[in-house]
Amino acid sequence: MPNNLRITCPCCESLLVIDPESGAILREERKLKREHQSLDEALDHVKAQRREAEEKLSRAMEESRHRQEILEKKFEEARKKAAENKNPPPRPFDGD
Repeated sequence: MPNNLRITCPCCESLLVIDPESGAILREERKLKREHQSLDEALDHVKAQRREAEEKLSRAMEESRHRQEILEKKFEEARKKAAENKNPPPRPFDGD
């Protein structure tokens, strides 16, 4: 009976023990990767994400305020142009 194959996955670095006769995986040992080394580091990461989200929200709200002003100015200009124009554009249903 041949020895079991021990293969390390290049992507996730998991150790796989495989039976060469059947090709079945006998054991799988996943390498645990911790995103943060300590609770303080994780807390700092969460606080940084919260600050970033608050900054994005404030920028979006500021842009929406300015967007409303710009749209109002464009509408007023279009209204003035329509009032000055003596020849309105033809309506599509008048051709019938």
